[in-house]
Amino acid sequence: MRDSRLVLVLCGLACIAAGLFPMITALGVVPAWEEKMNAPRWVVFLAGSLFFVAGTWLLLQAAVGEAAARAFGSVVGLTTLVGLTAISNWVAFGGGDRSDCGGGISALGFGFSQVASEIECRAMFGYGALLIDLILLRGIAWWIAKRDPESSAARAFEKVAGWGIGLLLLPLILLALLLSGIKDGSARLANRLHPKKGRPAEDKK
Repeated sequence: MRDSRLVLVLCGLACIAAGLFPMITALGVVPAWEEKMNAPRWVVFLAGSLFFVAGTWLLLQAAVGEAAARAFGSVVGLTTLVGLTAISNWVAFGGGDRSDCGGGISALGFGFSQVASEIECRAMFGYGALLIDLILLRGIAWWIAKRDPESSAARAFEKVAGWGIGLLLLPLILLALLLSGIKDGSARLANRLHPKKGRPAEDKK
């Protein structure tokens, strides 16, 4: 039990430390860091605050136990989802240049990076933003229904979110089915072109 609390404390402190850096940068405490910001101050501050809230939540669990801190779990989760929604919507639909949008992976001396055009960047983040928006709407419907099970607004939000998420995921599902069909078709074609040898005939008695 003591070891698990120690892990929570260490993870919480690490998250808080990771969140404080962008929060301090956004507040202009260290002017030299401001030149590296590629987003408005509120976006940078909000991004850091998500780590700060997560770290505080972990410390709370370590202090009072998971059962006692569970009451704040939905608040922390909803707050984090709202923050992610705001950031993703700003990247997709906010003002400013997105021509330097890109990312990469680096490990064991090997790396891969790619820079996307502004249209590609906004399209990718736009898809993710709409998906997160609908997930947030579903969360709001759950929050309302928990307090008023007969709420018509909760049912309406749930339907809109359900249909919207389904429509957004439909292309991915169709693509997965298409790739699966191509794979199966290729395997059947390969078997026809290169049939396996039959079992050897049994020795006559």
